[in-house]
Amino acid sequence: MASELTYRGGAASPSAGAAGAAGEYSSPKPASSKPLAWLPRAARYAAAEHRPLFALVGMLVAAAIFCLAAPSGSGSGTAAPYSSSGRVSGALTRFSVDPAAHNPGRQFVAGKVPLGLKRKGLRVLVTGGAGFVGSHLVDRLVARGDSVIVVDNLFTGRKENVMHHFGNPNFEMIRHDVVEPILLEVDQIYHLACPASPVHYKYNPVKTIKTNVVGTLNMLGLAKRIGARFLLTSTSEVYGDPLQHPQVETYWGNVNPIGVRSCYDEGKRTAETLTMDYHRGANLEVRIARIFNTYGPRMCIDDGRVVSNFVAQVNIQCCCSASLKTASLFFMR
Repeated sequence: MASELTYRGGAASPSAGAAGAAGEYSSPKPASSKPLAWLPRAARYAAAEHRPLFALVGMLVAAAIFCLAAPSGSGSGTAAPYSSSGRVSGALTRFSVDPAAHNPGRQFVAGKVPLGLKRKGLRVLVTGGAGFVGSHLVDRLVARGDSVIVVDNLFTGRKENVMHHFGNPNFEMIRHDVVEPILLEVDQIYHLACPASPVHYKYNPVKTIKTNVVGTLNMLGLAKRIGARFLLTSTSEVYGDPLQHPQVETYWGNVNPIGVRSCYDEGKRTAETLTMDYHRGANLEVRIARIFNTYGPRMCIDDGRVVSNFVAQVNIQCCCSASLKTASLFFMR
């Protein structure tokens, strides 16, 4: 059975009949009629159908758009939104984001952070944050934009000292004793938890020294685990009954280790020792602040410290003077 090979052009091969009679088939390939056949296939594809022309037109259109959107000022780097005729100079100039174009009186200095950008707030743990000194520290940290967690067992602290922060989403208070471990994720730890007045730390001396030693150990362990910076608030009582006035940080003090105040004095000295041991042994970033006589708002008038005792005596004297002016009150005493 004969077979006929037909070219795409529709014309039959002139040798098809002879090949069929002989039983052999031959299909010589026609001469290639493709343009630019000498180029590689990728080059032929890029050159076909006027593709370079379309690419060139696209680049020209993009260049024209950039020229229209470019600033027309004299090298000042700011777009001039209006021309000398009072009309808009370009279609894109009204969308200028340059603050000086909308507020000429406001000047921006290169290299400074804009006022709208604020630093990222830190998560800060304040132990004893409901106390006299701690509550003022909490106020400062919250005002700075940090997220503050207060841990206090309210033995000497008062909830009223931090109650004005209760509606703030950046404030949290946990009623907890630092003698017991606690797990939190914070960036900084301010360890202020400890009864500070003689009236309070003499009330339960064993609890006082446990707070200074075990509580400080727990907070240092937490700081080591999470890599937080640690600050210990110490006291001038670490100098005991000093023989040097004024005291410098290199002075070691003159302390009675078995006196009635030793629970506080030696407790703070031990807390400082633990803090420096964690710094040297665990490479923990620490700070120690030795606070002397402090007074101010939220101070208890009867806490037994120097300033509060002085203020209390002055108030009593004023009351006596006032009562002497009225016979009824004077005799009622």
